[in-house]
Amino acid sequence: MTAPPPLLEALAAVNSVPLWDRYKALNTREPHPHAALHWPWHVMQPLVDRASREVNMQEAERRALLFTHPDWPGTVFTTPTLSGALQILLPGESAPPHRHTLAALRLVMRGRGAVTIVDGKRCVMEPGDLVLTPAWSWHEHVHEGDQPMVWFDGLDYPLARQLQDVFFEHGPGPMRDLGLADLDDAALQGGGLLPDGFPSRTAYSPLYRYPWTQVNAALNAMPAAADGSKRLRYTNPVSGGAVMPTIDCHALRLTPGATTRPQRSTATAMAIVIEGEGDTRIGEQQIRWKPHDVFTLPRWAWTEHRASAGPATIFLMSDREFLSRIDHLREEEGLTT
Repeated sequence: MTAPPPLLEALAAVNSVPLWDRYKALNTREPHPHAALHWPWHVMQPLVDRASREVNMQEAERRALLFTHPDWPGTVFTTPTLSGALQILLPGESAPPHRHTLAALRLVMRGRGAVTIVDGKRCVMEPGDLVLTPAWSWHEHVHEGDQPMVWFDGLDYPLARQLQDVFFEHGPGPMRDLGLADLDDAALQGGGLLPDGFPSRTAYSPLYRYPWTQVNAALNAMPAAADGSKRLRYTNPVSGGAVMPTIDCHALRLTPGATTRPQRSTATAMAIVIEGEGDTRIGEQQIRWKPHDVFTLPRWAWTEHRASAGPATIFLMSDREFLSRIDHLREEEGLTT
């Protein structure tokens, strides 16, 4: 009688492996750490200028510089669930309409005069403005002004790629029922007030544009926490929750000279400096930042922020909402140093 093959060979033959020899590697005591990365504006600006000169929009779907992390070689992942980029649009140019299953946002960094059109709705783009392009919404960019535009693009591409559910279509195409989003934004921005008879059937915010002027005014009116910081959440006015199911957005204002209370979270984030200068300590790393800098906040690393010149405001895009929905969100707060 022929002896059976060794157990490991027999398992491999049926696409199976044992648990016992990799149990500890699979079940780590804490999430796997990743280094924080930093893209200073003084490094990126010359590349933005070169791309503006050397890349013709007639040949490019989007003139964008993608932020990639070496821990995920061969991908355009910036974090395990989020990707970021700088997009450039010059006066008179346009980026044609398309749509995809990815949720995306735009945070305007420099310039004026461009408009993002989301499912037919025009969203003016001013410095500091947040513009949403929710999953499966038709969106295009048109530059009607006279200043070069640069904005941060944030997407949940890595998450969608891991789920293998990325769909993409070129436009134009049939517009969907916008519901509340079809109304003027002024009808949706009154605190505690919403038009009756317009139930939202979508999971994302019908406010596609969050003007910096209103965000700044709200931050100015807020009381500071004990550590001198102010944290504002961009919310869906219908649900009071995150602006999109997979992406959460916050604005963090820092008091010069004060250090925020240490925090760590299983959520991962990208930070874009809107104004001011300062530094962020992430575990053993320290990042010194200035306006328009972009850096990552890895999951489960103790993080502290400090402004050296104020006011300093950082925009934060994270996967916190998604982790909360699947009950994977864990957060801790340390003692003030």
